[in-house]
Amino acid sequence: MSAHWLGYAGTGLVIVAYLPQITHLLREHCSAGVSSGAYFLWGVAAMLLLSYAIAEGDPVFTALQVYQVAATGTIFVFSRHYRDSLCEIHGGGSRGRASAAIA
Repeated sequence: MSAHWLGYAGTGLVIVAYLPQITHLLREHCSAGVSSGAYFLWGVAAMLLLSYAIAEGDPVFTALQVYQVAATGTIFVFSRHYRDSLCEIHGGGSRGRASAAIA
């Protein structure tokens, strides 16, 4: 039995781990606690690691890095787009789903 399933399970966990941040950015237009600089560096690192994974022909590592590039890129772009924008939960005005639930 191949140990690749461990890699795919880890990749699945990475996917699940990024979803709350991406969902919050897109639904609430809230950039609270997001360092666009850090996500930019993580994106560059993911691209370098993706290049390595492709060169090595590792399907698990390649799948992981494809997702990492997409997720960090999404977070970087939307954190810049919504910079200085906070949802009600993070001290912002009456925007987004948090305020709609109260109204």
